[in-house]
Amino acid sequence: MIEEKKKVSANETIIRMIHFMHHEKMDLFYKAVDEYSNGLATSSRYHFRLKKIVDEKPLKLIRLNDISDDVKKLISSNIFSEDNVFLNDSTKEVIDELILEWKNADVYNFHNLKIRNKILLHGSTGNGKTTIARHISKLAELPFIEINSDAIIDSHIGNTSSNINRIFNKIQDPCILFWDEIDSIGRKRGIGTDSAAGMENDRMVNSILVNLDRLSNKVILIGATNRRDVLDSAFVRRFDLKYELPAPTDQEKERFSKQMFEYYKLPMAIMPTSFEKYNSYSEIKSMLMDLARKFVLDTILTNNNGQAL
Repeated sequence: MIEEKKKVSANETIIRMIHFMHHEKMDLFYKAVDEYSNGLATSSRYHFRLKKIVDEKPLKLIRLNDISDDVKKLISSNIFSEDNVFLNDSTKEVIDELILEWKNADVYNFHNLKIRNKILLHGSTGNGKTTIARHISKLAELPFIEINSDAIIDSHIGNTSSNINRIFNKIQDPCILFWDEIDSIGRKRGIGTDSAAGMENDRMVNSILVNLDRLSNKVILIGATNRRDVLDSAFVRRFDLKYELPAPTDQEKERFSKQMFEYYKLPMAIMPTSFEKYNSYSEIKSMLMDLARKFVLDTILTNNNGQAL
């Protein structure tokens, strides 16, 4: 015999809701509303309206204060995000599509489709993987949490796997979870399995595979690497999107430089005529920043005889 759910009275619901609001226990607040609505006829307009309120409750974004100290030492929260981010057309299209998907997750759920929340950015160094991950965090309006690979990897056998489990067990609320140089943890298995290092690598990869499978769909994991070739094939398959950020073309170098010149308020007359010797956005940016500093210094010296303006 199936036990009938106890119907929660309206008065009891109101008392519980006020209590939970007073003590800032919003999860229990919405649970009380949900329990009350379950006691109403599904055809009731009040049932529909209450369910809609529960479904649309504000996201509980992750807060570092809520994370235990043993996990805090494995991550960092960097709110820095550049205002001047250069995106080529294909990258912008991919990011726009992801943001639209995440903000309309309910539509995908209706069609039994899982949102893509495991993203692998790969490509040569210096072409914006970390910058783009932070930019995605800003566009998605989600906290940016970065995993500290140096802190996670432990020389004691089994400790690295424990650290991985600890992070994924605790990071459950909506955020961008960024893992730079993810190749430090996801290298191919079966290489040097007779050695302690080889066995430990296999143990680490097995641990990360399990945790990727049970990653909360509220968390967006972005991994970055410039060594996709060393990654374990099963590890790579776990990512919903593998996106390569290649070295910029000559046209993209020029567009990037013009955007930088506008941002730094520099006259186009001093912009270099060729960027052929630069292989990445970071190299070009470093050169342009040096150029900008020299221009500002020359301007100060010229207009004020060496005194600050």
